Amino acid sequence: MDQQNPPGENLSHSEMIAALAHYYRAESARSLAWRERLDRTTNWAVGATAAFLGFGFSHPEFNHTFFLFGLAIVYILLFVETRRYRFFDAYEYRVRLLNQHFIYGILDGRLDVKPGAFWLAELASDLRYPQYKMSLAYALGRRLYANYIYLFAVLLAGWLMKIKLHPLPAHSWEEYLGQAAIGGLSGWLVLAFIGAFVIHLGVLVAIGRRRHGGGDIFQARAERYGFPPNSGDET
Repeated sequence: MDQQNPPGENLSHSEMIAALAHYYRAESARSLAWRERLDRTTNWAVGATAAFLGFGFSHPEFNHTFFLFGLAIVYILLFVETRRYRFFDAYEYRVRLLNQHFIYGILDGRLDVKPGAFWLAELASDLRYPQYKMSLAYALGRRLYANYIYLFAVLLAGWLMKIKLHPLPAHSWEEYLGQAAIGGLSGWLVLAFIGAFVIHLGVLVAIGRRRHGGGDIFQARAERYGFPPNSGDET
């Protein structure tokens, strides 16, 4: 027969503050670590874009498919950064809870650490049942809108220019389509595929511009319980 767990011991006010202070420091460090990983992935993407542009125009033996490979590499880095961004947003949500209720409460002299407090219940629930605060499509759109849309624009402009110049300068639309062909794929088909890719990016950017991350969830729930709204912007 299973033995029931004994009820938890209630902490004093000072013990609760000490525990939350140590937890706040640890959670802030973890959030900062994920933020640094975001910057690192963005630096990789910027470096990769510069490398593909430099090699693509410095070596005439590289045809325009070299830039398509660059688009694929940057898109993979976008997926990696999107995953990191979802983790960062989840941890940042907890830091915002602590900032706007624990730290603010101490500075304002109205710290509420009584059982049943909104922010304590929210923090405990998020610790026990951790989950992302944003969907994959939304996170992709946010990172595209923040940085990657410019990298894709530069690579696509370089790709169009490479078709224009390689192997010989194209002086007509027919010549341009002929140089855009890849193997047995016609130039029309290649351009249509890239056009669909651009539309795909535009849809993701439109999704990402609608605010729906951890900060927005926090603001909606705080307002529901009568707390001041969050004025901070998402990263």
